[in-house]
Amino acid sequence: MQVLSPYGIDVLAELKDIYGFNSVEATAEFVIQHLQQQYQFQVVSVEALHISTGLAAKLKADGEIYYLKFTSREMHENPDQLFPWLSYARKKGILLPEIIPTTNGSWYLSPLKDVESDYDVVYVMRDIPGKPIERASKQLLQQYAEVMAQFHRIGFEYSHPVLGADDWTWESQWEDRHDLRNDLKDCPFISQQLVSESMRVIEETEVYTLPQTIIHTDFRFCHVFFEDDSLSGIVDVDQSTQGERLLDLCYGLASGSSPESGSFLTFEQLQNTLLMYHQCLPLSELEQTVLKGVLVYAFVATLNDLSQCNGTEQDFNMTQTLLHSILKASEKELVSSF
Repeated sequence: MQVLSPYGIDVLAELKDIYGFNSVEATAEFVIQHLQQQYQFQVVSVEALHISTGLAAKLKADGEIYYLKFTSREMHENPDQLFPWLSYARKKGILLPEIIPTTNGSWYLSPLKDVESDYDVVYVMRDIPGKPIERASKQLLQQYAEVMAQFHRIGFEYSHPVLGADDWTWESQWEDRHDLRNDLKDCPFISQQLVSESMRVIEETEVYTLPQTIIHTDFRFCHVFFEDDSLSGIVDVDQSTQGERLLDLCYGLASGSSPESGSFLTFEQLQNTLLMYHQCLPLSELEQTVLKGVLVYAFVATLNDLSQCNGTEQDFNMTQTLLHSILKASEKELVSSF
């Protein structure tokens, strides 16, 4: 059984403090019992444990691959809003994981006992085949832009609330700008001059109320899977919530092919991906007005993430190179092809 911790988390401390498990073996035993009791799978083995923001177990059950995931209750005002949305989006053609109901028809259970844990929304989903983009190409980026636009379009159509605990708006991000700046002080590999130039652009960007839909909140490249150069699915969808879609778009474009890696696009690829998204689901004039500032914020936040998870010098350099190109570009250059 593999134990994966991409952010360098102390695995044993995390399992005990958050979930009440005294060991990796106790965690695996709990997962197997839960699957057999609540889903009536007969033969279950735990192939891997993935500990990051939440706990996921890769399983082999009755010859098929599944994932059992512990996710945060506080990420949603009501988890019961989340799973009907995921089912609806899947029926509308979005390649989301199939959530497997328990034997009593529940989407999720909260089986942890005698432990004060926020991560007590436990559910099971089928495996999504494939892997994230390793090298960007126009064909793959077009599919990425199209599925994000499709996700947001269906969110506009969905008539029920899916409310998270966090405020996913440009206003809330902008209000946190000073904390972000402080977090980046004295970080190795980060150009403080570049950070200062970025903060100036962020300060000068107007704060508007932008169009809201249901967003993924983590539409990074590492969460969009491909198989044989064709889109195979989207993962980590359990943080979906109402929010401003421009944040989803900009944070996605600032991301890399793994959770702990930096940006991997060229400036031309970034421009083309923006255009392809816009052609599928046009950005409003207000969104285009603040696009540069929100993009810059997303890239600075990505640098902060890299500093928190011990990113490599190459990841920092690639992210800063693309950020520098964005800062040099005029707002018209970013949207000129629209």
